[in-house]
Amino acid sequence: MTFIFPMAGHGSRFVKQGFKIPKYMIEVKGKTLFEYSIESLPLEIADKIIFICLKEHEAFNVSQFIKNRVNHPNIEIIALNSVTRGQAETVLFSKNHVDMNDEIVIYNIDTSFNSKKLKELLLDDNLKKDGVLGAFVDRSDDNKWSFAKLDQKGKVICTTEKEKISDYALTGLYHFSKAEDFFITANKWIEEGKTIKNEFYIAPMYNDLIAQGKEYVIDIADTFTPLGTPEEVKEFESKN
Repeated sequence: MTFIFPMAGHGSRFVKQGFKIPKYMIEVKGKTLFEYSIESLPLEIADKIIFICLKEHEAFNVSQFIKNRVNHPNIEIIALNSVTRGQAETVLFSKNHVDMNDEIVIYNIDTSFNSKKLKELLLDDNLKKDGVLGAFVDRSDDNKWSFAKLDQKGKVICTTEKEKISDYALTGLYHFSKAEDFFITANKWIEEGKTIKNEFYIAPMYNDLIAQGKEYVIDIADTFTPLGTPEEVKEFESKN
């Protein structure tokens, strides 16, 4: 199983607020946003962990920053020359570093969650089906998340981006039992220019795979903390 962390954004909202360092290096309550993110996942079950960052962030010694905070024997760091058109395109740059028959877990570096069942689910071939989507319950009318709709048996029947179709919002954790399912679908979406608000998102790509008969389930987080904007970071900082 390979874990992939796309972290090749400029963090423009933080730049506008005067931050000079990459977003994931920002400290809140004694930890960086990067640490809050990676601590959400059971890294010990990964055979390899890939981090995709921007080459310009090497000015902040990002490689050493990662290695100092991730205790794992097999870390690969991919440095991109420029920002991409979204998370899906960023992850495509890891294609030559991943076995297409391997499982992959994709997660961002600006959210944090806790799930007591995720590790068990990812290790159970019968339960995880063709993939697992991290989720949390959101009863608001906010459309800012990605969402999954389930059937009566708990299988995912539809996913959306920035369009609320259920109370199951997604944390940003995307698991595929076969890496090629993601890479083939993402490549197709990019070739066809299928963006949402000018970005290539991962969540809606599951619909293509569901149409092919693939089965997906969700893992509902016990807690979820968004850390993607200065406002969200301030809100988190103000809580005890």
